[in-house]
Amino acid sequence: MTLAQDFEDFVKLLNKHNVDYMVVGGYALAFHGKPRHTGDLDIWINSSETNADAVLENAYEKVYNFYKEAKDGRLINKIDESEEVIFDLVQIIEQTKSFVKSVRIFVITNGRCSTHTIPKDREEDGVYLDFELWDIERVYQQYQIKAGKQKIEIDFLTNYNYRLKCLKMDDVSDNVDEYLAILPGKILASIYDEYKQGLLEKNVRTFLQFRAKVNQGIRETIRNEADMFFAYNNGISSTAEKVTLYTEDGVLYIKSIDNWQIVNGGQTTASIYSTSMEKDADLSKVFVQMKLSVVKDKSKFEDLVPKISKFANSQTAIKASDFSSNSKFHEKIQDFSRRMWMPNLTGGRATHKWFYERTRGQYLDERSKYYKKDDIKRFDLEYPKKWMFSKIDLAKYEMSWLQKPHEVSKGGEKNYSIYKDEVLSKEVDYDESFYKKLVAKGILFKHIDKCVQKKNLGGYKANMTAYILALLSYKTNQKIDLDEIWEFQSIKDDLNQIIEDLIPFVWKHINDTPSNKRNIGEYCKIAECWTKLKDKSNTVTDINDNIVNFVGVTNSKIDSEIVELNPEELKLIDEAEKVNPDTWFSIAKWSKEENHFTPFDRKLIYNIGVVRSRKKDLSIKQAKQAIRILNESIAKGFSE
Repeated sequence: MTLAQDFEDFVKLLNKHNVDYMVVGGYALAFHGKPRHTGDLDIWINSSETNADAVLENAYEKVYNFYKEAKDGRLINKIDESEEVIFDLVQIIEQTKSFVKSVRIFVITNGRCSTHTIPKDREEDGVYLDFELWDIERVYQQYQIKAGKQKIEIDFLTNYNYRLKCLKMDDVSDNVDEYLAILPGKILASIYDEYKQGLLEKNVRTFLQFRAKVNQGIRETIRNEADMFFAYNNGISSTAEKVTLYTEDGVLYIKSIDNWQIVNGGQTTASIYSTSMEKDADLSKVFVQMKLSVVKDKSKFEDLVPKISKFANSQTAIKASDFSSNSKFHEKIQDFSRRMWMPNLTGGRATHKWFYERTRGQYLDERSKYYKKDDIKRFDLEYPKKWMFSKIDLAKYEMSWLQKPHEVSKGGEKNYSIYKDEVLSKEVDYDESFYKKLVAKGILFKHIDKCVQKKNLGGYKANMTAYILALLSYKTNQKIDLDEIWEFQSIKDDLNQIIEDLIPFVWKHINDTPSNKRNIGEYCKIAECWTKLKDKSNTVTDINDNIVNFVGVTNSKIDSEIVELNPEELKLIDEAEKVNPDTWFSIAKWSKEENHFTPFDRKLIYNIGVVRSRKKDLSIKQAKQAIRILNESIAKGFSE
């Protein structure tokens, strides 16, 4: 099998797994899963035929430097745009650097190389670098396996002098026999040392998704808590064509396994082997649970093993936020959501509640407990799906309100982690009032999100929503009446209009990226973006006037501050406050129908009506504007 064929097979494999890739000369660049949006990047280089260590080391350094310079933006200006393919390649590396969390660097050579020249895996700036070698020996091994000329046969008793106890599952399938065993880490490392990737040939994730971050965690457990490895690790799933058993004193043992393949647990296997190569590594306390599926009919082997591999690897990923589900805070929020009804605006019996999903999948799990149609209907009525929110959602609401939209823009899990460390770590009494305000923030967040969506801006909706809510919080000194939003379970027209006014303002801002931050999504993740938005907003008169009148503040002073007023000003406020709130609403409606006043004045007088309907005091600025508009309205023919 030639190198060209092996490289061609690599490209075919990329096509098979729907991987976005580019090939440039001796380089091949691969992105896993959806193009440019996931965490793994592979770079391959076709090296010299010689097996000299210096040449091999130079090849790794060459690829590493290419990646680093492209990532840091140092190559983009050195390449002529007429070289479209290489230019696009470098540009992709630079533009996707925020998404890539793991990079594997491969060297292909038809020489026979010593593995000690391969650089050690390491972490740089949050990115895990993994170095791989495909020399002629490994290529030949893969060829033998693919051609069916080499089968991995493990004889535990003869080769490793180990009596491997097992449990056999009752016969429940005509296709496979199932066994469970506990395998010493030393033996698993020895087997991998002999067969390397050949042992993992049927593992669909091994070739494209070997993550150094996971490997590092496994390594640290072996080095620091070896006795806990069995408790922490999920073990391996494997397949075989044949298993030889024997029994002694009523105990069943596995003597040997023919055509053994590890279809799930490649990271565990390779990491145990890698750690065993380190100085002072001790695997004496490392044990791995093993599930072994033996295909009964050899003719079905090639059909069943890929399916077993596929489904063994189709697992729901555990996210960092899942580990805090049982904290007192989340239990409290769940308790509030299960017993606090949403206010009924008609005055009748309350029928709905918000549903807080403390653990992922909890909503559907709760719903699935009901079998009768009437019971399911009652559940859907009590907990409408549109009013379900999760820990990730909660953190978005809170961090946006706390004026940290750049943190929210880093993504749900990252933002939640920051929220947990910076906010939930503080001792706060989370009572019913907190819950009501939390839901109100959620209503506001969801409303802004819908408003942005309707604009069809073409992207960055999540960033826009977070930044608009943060800007509202900043400009109002967090004085938006959240209790009122809870009571009405909606956003009123005056606040909605302010949101509509902010959308084009924020959109223009995030598109105005600095020269060193051309990517909008990346720009939204830094504090500079938020700081500049606040500074810009302070210079926009219309936005400031609208918000000041909405919340009833003057010159950014909060209501509780004492302002010295002269007798004439006090008299003017008293005169404005004596007017019935309905009069202000009538003037707003009349002026719109008759096309009197500016849009700003019409919104202002409506806001005056809202303030007075809540029995709140007017500021002197509001009173002056209110009396002016009232007098002008009467002069123009207004009458109640």
